[in-house]
Amino acid sequence: MKRVLWLIIGFVLIGSVFADCQELPGTGIINESIRLCSDTFDAPEGIKITADNVELNCGTAVIRGNYLEKIGVKIENRRNVTMTRCNILTFNVGVFISNSSNIHLYDNALLKNDVGLRMYNSYENLIEKHNDKSNIKPVSAINSKFNTVILGNKNIDREFCKENACNTHRDMNPCVDNDFYCSVRCTPETDSDCKKKEKITAKTTAPIEEDLPKVEEPKEISEINKTSEEESAETKETTSQKYLIFVLFYFIGLLIFQFIRYVKKFDTEDM
Repeated sequence: MKRVLWLIIGFVLIGSVFADCQELPGTGIINESIRLCSDTFDAPEGIKITADNVELNCGTAVIRGNYLEKIGVKIENRRNVTMTRCNILTFNVGVFISNSSNIHLYDNALLKNDVGLRMYNSYENLIEKHNDKSNIKPVSAINSKFNTVILGNKNIDREFCKENACNTHRDMNPCVDNDFYCSVRCTPETDSDCKKKEKITAKTTAPIEEDLPKVEEPKEISEINKTSEEESAETKETTSQKYLIFVLFYFIGLLIFQFIRYVKKFDTEDM
């Protein structure tokens, strides 16, 4: 009896676990935390994560591309995104991180992509317990610093490792002047780029429409506009009248001309 009871409990627990998982959205857009079912999903256009503070847990699911085209997972202009237990296969780029920070990739496998991970203008991201079997190179980065990349099976270009931590954790100071990046760990006193950021924010912040004073149009301007409209209407009416008079005179002249021709023809026949 106890064995049957434990078996029932086991099935209930397994069912509840699988019930929480979801299929990959057909749009490929991830804008909230999601745990995928352990399945193979064909995604020729890849996946786009379009919100901050979300987690993509693939649950060992396979996300498969179309013969080394497109990007598997694109994380662009984002913060605080976590991606775990994903198997990304046969894309041109497995994961692309652009203009983003505090992205955490953990326990993922990037297999048979041309480039496993590509970063552009991205800072303070953590990639660990990361398995890569790319066709060309595991990591490609431009203008990206203070990232930590730990590959379980491959070395990384030395050039990348000059400003990033490779295959080890180490503390890096992101408060560097004039590198166009202001970390949340920095202040205007420790990083001049944070001062620039404050200036840009102050300039680009638009006032709310409700806060703007309501400006009434001066009466003189209103009267001038009204007079101009009336004069324009009168001018149009006068032009129309002139056109009708011209047409009327044209038809009268045409009738007179035809009458004269008829009279001359009649006189010639009588002679």
